[in-house]
Amino acid sequence: MKDLYKQDYDNLPQEEKVAWNYDHYRRTRAAIDKYFVSYKLDIVMIVAMMERAKESDIRYDTMIRVIDAKLLPTFSEELSELESLFADLFREVLKPLPKEIRY
Repeated sequence: MKDLYKQDYDNLPQEEKVAWNYDHYRRTRAAIDKYFVSYKLDIVMIVAMMERAKESDIRYDTMIRVIDAKLLPTFSEELSELESLFADLFREVLKPLPKEIRY
């Protein structure tokens, strides 16, 4: 597997490769392979959070593609809609607090 991870890392788009340290990429890929075993509601929520986070960190875009390549079932309108709704929800809920509320 390590050879596959190295090959995939080497083939990342340049802007993504720059954002990753190879050891971190390898550990992340190993974790995805070990813990992401089926595309159900929990993975839908995680990917939705990553969709929001990729706006500020390109590594989440990489992880989404890896998860999709490994798990994504044939296109499901329901899962796609849930993923989109969760991404919108997280975008609204996880906004930074206004200055007057911050501690």
